[in-house]
Amino acid sequence: MRRKLLVLAAFTLAFLVGRAPAALVDGLVAHFTDGNLRLQQAEGSLWHGRGILASRDAGGRSLSPWLPLAWDFDTGALGRLAVGWRFASNGTPIGSVHLAPDGLGVSGLALHAPANAALSSIPHPAARAGWQGDLTVESPTWHCAPDGRCDGQARLLWRGARSALFPGRQFGDYALRIDARAGNLRFSLATLDGAIQASGQGEAPFGQPPRFDGSLRGEPEFLSRLPAIAGGAARPTGTPGQFEIHWPPR
Repeated sequence: MRRKLLVLAAFTLAFLVGRAPAALVDGLVAHFTDGNLRLQQAEGSLWHGRGILASRDAGGRSLSPWLPLAWDFDTGALGRLAVGWRFASNGTPIGSVHLAPDGLGVSGLALHAPANAALSSIPHPAARAGWQGDLTVESPTWHCAPDGRCDGQARLLWRGARSALFPGRQFGDYALRIDARAGNLRFSLATLDGAIQASGQGEAPFGQPPRFDGSLRGEPEFLSRLPAIAGGAARPTGTPGQFEIHWPPR
């Protein structure tokens, strides 16, 4: 009997979702990103719709559109007593989201974004150095329980990393791997290719701010302005072209 009631509730929720306008998605996106992301030109409904994802700059003055986004309600999730959506961009699947009594899950995530769109909304001086390049976020599975504790794996790739403060110069390609277990995060940074070698390890125990310790090596003249744009996280080692990276800054 309990299972039948849950199935009925799921179908009722699906019916209500199907009648809700797509404009509500913009409100949800804005709510969960503190207004840093918005969905422009929303069309359709929560059941089936589309729009363009846009990022707000660090000053909060303007929005930069960067991702055409389409979504479809996943009716198959109802059999698992969940509600879910599948997302795509220009016809290419980029992941799915499911909400169930045991929490929120993301699967098959493969999201591409320009670095300036992803970083410009971060309210920290280090994110306002005119960063450029291509970012890719991948996660086969990521699940967060109702208490906020998450489990899963994710990888962030940054290819062609560069900054407007260094015209015509490339930093390189980098990979950040993240592992989550019961809400405790561990991450590692490695250089895939490039003149600037970056590496390090960090963690973020559940409910605590992240910590990171690493190093950066490269051409001394190229990196001479690094401490000024790293928000205090970069510290010279005494060897030209070598820096320690610590977050929080020491």
